[in-house]
Amino acid sequence: ILEKPGMRSRVVYTVFVIQSFCYHWTTPLQDTIAPLLDGYQIGLGIGDNESACWCLNSRSHHLFYVGRALDSIQKELEASISVFTQLKQDESLLHCIGLLTTMKKLRGIDDEAGDEILDSILATAASNRDSFLSAAVNSMKLEV
Repeated sequence: ILEKPGMRSRVVYTVFVIQSFCYHWTTPLQDTIAPLLDGYQIGLGIGDNESACWCLNSRSHHLFYVGRALDSIQKELEASISVFTQLKQDESLLHCIGLLTTMKKLRGIDDEAGDEILDSILATAASNRDSFLSAAVNSMKLEV
């Protein structure tokens, strides 16, 4: 279906949905990391920055859940924050900041500031009625 004319713009969103919500039920989560990076790169290439950033954000969370070293995830998250900021993708930015804050708390870096950041993101989620962001931050709070 995605090979049909005019469907190229849906490729990145399809990669995001399939890799983030479907494949991990039947394959190891590790197997979603490379396709999500590919989705991000394709999205940037065709100008679908929003879906590209969703792929990058999902990949960041998957790196955490597959047990990568926290310091390497932290470096990737810091790079992703720069991308989200540059592309003005605020939703992905907030999710990434929440995950980065969790990484820092798990590593013993900036514990008190981390609590304030997570609480601030929760307040933003509440004011925007963003239950997905709220759930993501609350699950990160459970990790620490």
